[in-house]
Amino acid sequence: MKTKLTLLYVEDEDGIRNQLSRFLKYFSTTIYTATNGKKGLELYKKHLPDIVISDIKMPIMNGIEMVKAIKEINQKQHIIFTTAHSESNYFMDAIDMQVDGYILKPIDLKKLEQKLKQIQELINLKKDYIKYQKELEYKAYTDNLTQIYNRRYFEDILDKEIKKYQIEKTPLSLILFDIDKFKNFNDTYGHQIGDEILKTLAKIIKENIKDIGTFARWGGEEFACILPNIKIDKAKELAKHLRNIIEKHIFINNLQVTCSFGVAEFCKNDVKRTIIKRTDDALYRAKKNGRNRVETE
Repeated sequence: MKTKLTLLYVEDEDGIRNQLSRFLKYFSTTIYTATNGKKGLELYKKHLPDIVISDIKMPIMNGIEMVKAIKEINQKQHIIFTTAHSESNYFMDAIDMQVDGYILKPIDLKKLEQKLKQIQELINLKKDYIKYQKELEYKAYTDNLTQIYNRRYFEDILDKEIKKYQIEKTPLSLILFDIDKFKNFNDTYGHQIGDEILKTLAKIIKENIKDIGTFARWGGEEFACILPNIKIDKAKELAKHLRNIIEKHIFINNLQVTCSFGVAEFCKNDVKRTIIKRTDDALYRAKKNGRNRVETE
């Protein structure tokens, strides 16, 4: 097994509980034990173990009642019931709970071990799948060169922020900026130097905006920022701050670059297309009016 399980074992008979707990330590260094369903449920809510192993017939709260409460918290929780032949009525109720297994008393340790290994394999497969999905999502939403978010992610987040604006009417601003005369850097120094400039600039901006908004590469030498809960005056101040940081930074080969910025605030008549266009219009004016400046729409 790849990783150790966390277990909750609920059993009211001291001898059985102590004996099986020692066996379960082979599978987990973290075992929580309880003497009835009420205490078991309290421990479950506190620790959220990977697997719950429970007797069915217990005082105060039986295993069926406890598992019903657990399933309301997590429908996919892994459960193993231990039961005796004399508990047939409880056993039929347990079948309806869609649990992972039933082990008859006296407990066959080999069968319990097989069941635990099966569940462990399922848990590992699920973890591997989640990891794989995260890797796919990262690749889908990340710009290969700069390792910041790409345009696809930016537009997805902008859609969500626009929906939020429509419901809550909270401020929402947008910044678009690009590197002035970037083609000259590529033509003069080569695309490798140009790529290094893009990567460095992305890193600088990311460090200065990470707690404020969403920063992404819009395309080529153009970048974009979504600023939720920020009105246009504050967005303009931020754009000026970023412009100043870029202008003062010394890039590869002792090069200096400047950027032009366009800023706009989402209005009640806006949709995604119009807010992007208005921000882009402001960027165009910044470039037309001399570059290395901030314009608002």
